[in-house]
Amino acid sequence: MEDPVLHPEAMHVAAATGRPVIETTNLMDISRHFHRTSAVLIDASMASQLSPGKRRDRVFLLDSDPGPSDWKTAMKIHAEQAMLLPAQAGELLSALGRDDKQLPVASGHVIGVAGVVGGTGASTFAAALAKRRAESVTTVLIDADPSSGGIDLLLGIEDVPGARWPDVGLRRGTVQAADVLKALPSTPDEVVVLSTARSNILDPFALSESDVSAAIDCFLSADRSVDVVVDLPHARVHPDIAERLSHLVLVIPAEVRAVAAARARCLELQQLHVSITCVLRHRGWSGLDVAEVEEILGADITAEVGSIQRLAKSVEMHGLTGSLPRVLSSACDAVLGEVAA
Repeated sequence: MEDPVLHPEAMHVAAATGRPVIETTNLMDISRHFHRTSAVLIDASMASQLSPGKRRDRVFLLDSDPGPSDWKTAMKIHAEQAMLLPAQAGELLSALGRDDKQLPVASGHVIGVAGVVGGTGASTFAAALAKRRAESVTTVLIDADPSSGGIDLLLGIEDVPGARWPDVGLRRGTVQAADVLKALPSTPDEVVVLSTARSNILDPFALSESDVSAAIDCFLSADRSVDVVVDLPHARVHPDIAERLSHLVLVIPAEVRAVAAARARCLELQQLHVSITCVLRHRGWSGLDVAEVEEILGADITAEVGSIQRLAKSVEMHGLTGSLPRVLSSACDAVLGEVAA
């Protein structure tokens, strides 16, 4: 909230609920958290800049006494109520304290991983990130690239029984997250994997953005915290998927053409209000160093990943199994630290 009088009143009510409070006037942060919190308290100034998209419950547009309330803005953001503070502080607190049993439980992070060009090792980084995250929370790795050949191969679990994309039917009706989690294959270190499938016959199933979005929504509706890592195709990030991401990791080769492509991609993604973390990938000879890449991108590099001796052969022969190489685990920790922050 930007109103200096209204802000402390709203914070007082929010604090009285006993729930964690996310306090921000950053439009990107508001867009990212809008559909993930128990309730949204917003003033007319911030609401006028917001394009919330799909509706949600418990959005409250707040104005200061004596009013009047900005009903036009309230209707634009599909607010449940427009209230005046401090006069209606008690009513607002009661509304925030309603029984939450029918509301979706706030889940974990949804982290997209994409290479700005092909061959960057983005899928390997996505798999490594999921393995690292699975050490502390239930984690699902979603293969969102129709032409990937199956990320289960990269993890060495192609022979593990379980459902693949053509089997899950997430758009055919209500599917419980717990049932899907049980049906999918997982790695020995407990990364649950939703992968594309391979077949000896022409399969009519074609993976779409709607399938990926439905899968993310399903896992976010779980009755426990679930983190989701999405291995995205490098061509583009579909807006429907982007609005579900809490974070996007761009894997960028330290090469002139790749960094130029990354700059264009970052400008495009700014329109989708996605928080971006950049990872610099050194593959063979690198034409640029970190400082040069940051100057071109106008963004910080969170981690660097160089060529890891024997990793390509190991992944090709056995999959990304066992402990991660130190340089890869350190890069994953740096990214996860930024996501948590």
